[in-house]
Amino acid sequence: MVNNSQLTPSQKIKAIRKVVHCSQYELAIALGRTKTKISRVENGKSDYSEEEIVTAKKFLGAEKAPFTSNELMVFKRQLYKWKDLIRNRLTDIAREVQNDLVVITKLPFESDLNTLYRMFEIRLVLAEAKIALAEEMLLSEVPLIEKATEENKSHFYYNMGSLYIYKSDFKTALQYYIKARDYETFVLEQDVSLNLNLALCYSELGKYTLAIGTIEEVQKSFDFNKTTTNRTHVKNVLAINYVRIGQVTRAKRLLDKAFSEALGINNKIHIGIALHNYGCACLKSKEYQKAIDYFDRANEHFEIGDKFYIETMYWKIYGLIKLKEVHKAKVLLSEMETYTKESEHCLLIFESLSHLLTINDSTSIEFIEKKTIPYLVEKYEYYRVWDYCEVLENKFTKWGKGYKRRLLDLIVIIRKIACEIALGEEMIFDEENTDGNHIDSSDGSQL
Repeated sequence: MVNNSQLTPSQKIKAIRKVVHCSQYELAIALGRTKTKISRVENGKSDYSEEEIVTAKKFLGAEKAPFTSNELMVFKRQLYKWKDLIRNRLTDIAREVQNDLVVITKLPFESDLNTLYRMFEIRLVLAEAKIALAEEMLLSEVPLIEKATEENKSHFYYNMGSLYIYKSDFKTALQYYIKARDYETFVLEQDVSLNLNLALCYSELGKYTLAIGTIEEVQKSFDFNKTTTNRTHVKNVLAINYVRIGQVTRAKRLLDKAFSEALGINNKIHIGIALHNYGCACLKSKEYQKAIDYFDRANEHFEIGDKFYIETMYWKIYGLIKLKEVHKAKVLLSEMETYTKESEHCLLIFESLSHLLTINDSTSIEFIEKKTIPYLVEKYEYYRVWDYCEVLENKFTKWGKGYKRRLLDLIVIIRKIACEIALGEEMIFDEENTDGNHIDSSDGSQL
C-alpha cells in the first residue's frame, strides 16, 4: 500500500471500491448515477459531490473512514485510546471498539494508519495470550517494517519484546524493548508499559540497579496520583528490587503503600504479592519468623499450586531452614512434590532446599556447587543463588586450605553477580588468572 495524502476524495472512493470488490455498476446504482458517470470520475474527468461522497462511503461500508487531515488525526487518537484499553487489559471492551476502527483497513492509501492499526491489533492478541497467532502476525510484518515510520517501528519492537516476555526469553525481550525506546520520541503518546517492561526484563536478568533506575524514571515521567493496578505494580516491582540490593528499609516503606493501595482497589493478587515481598524483605533483615508469617498471609491470596504460591512456599521453607525448623521444612518439602514434579526449574530449586538441610554432607555440597549455583547463574536468578554462594563460602572458609581453589572459584562467581547487580553489565573474566583477585569488566575497569 502506498501512502498518498494528495488523493482527492473521489480518488479515495475509487480505492475503497476496489478494496471491497464493488463494481462501477453497483456503485452507480447506489448513487443513482450511470456507470459512465462513475467511469468519468475515476478517470479524473469529473468529481463526486459532497453528498455523493457521503452516500458512497456509507454504501461501501466506510462511513466512518477518515478522509480529511482533521479526521485522520481524530482517528489516530481513537487508535491510541484503543491501545490504552488493551494496555489496561480491558480486552472485551477493546474488541467492541475495534468494530469502529477496522474501517481503516479499507483505505489502502493510508498505509501508516493501517500499520498502526495492525500493531495495536497484535498487542490485543498478545493481551489475550494468543501467542502463536501473535507471532504469526508479527512475522508477516517483518518484510514491511524497514519502510515503516519510526512511530510504527516503536510499536512493532514493543510487540516483539512482549512476545518474548511470554516466552520467558527476557534477554531477547530486552533487546527489542530497547529498540522500541529508541523510536519512542516519534509516538503520539508515550506508554508507561514500555518502561515497566524494560524494568521487568532488567529485574529478571539480575540487573536490579538498572531495574530500579528505570522504574524511578517512570515515576517521574508519568502521573501516578490515582490509585491503580499499575501504580501498585510499580511499587511492588521497585520494592522487591530494593530488597535484592539490600535496601530493606526503603523496600518496606514502599510495601506499606503498595499493600494499602492493593487493599483499596481490592486486588487479591497484588495484596498477596505485597505480603510476599514483605516476607522477602524480612528474610533479608534476618527476621525469619516474621517473614514466615508474611508468607502464610500471602498464600491466603494465591491459588494453591499456582506460580505465586510455589514461589512463596520456596521462601517459607528457606526461612524455616534458617530457623533450624528441620522437621517443618521436611514436611513442606514433601508436600510441595505434588506441585513441582512437572517443572524442571521447580524440581531443582526445591531439591536445592533439601540439600541445605544436609549441608554438611559432601553430596549436598557437591549438588549445590555443581548443579544449583551454575543453573541459577544461567537463569540470572542472582537473588536466589546469592544465598547458596554465601553458605558455601562460609563452609569453604571454615574448612581451610584444602578448599582454597574451590573458594576462589566461588568468589569469582560472587563478584560476577555483584557486578551485574550493581552495573547491569555482564563481566568478562580473565581465565588465565589463578589467584581469583582480578576481574575485568566489559569496559576494562577493575573492581
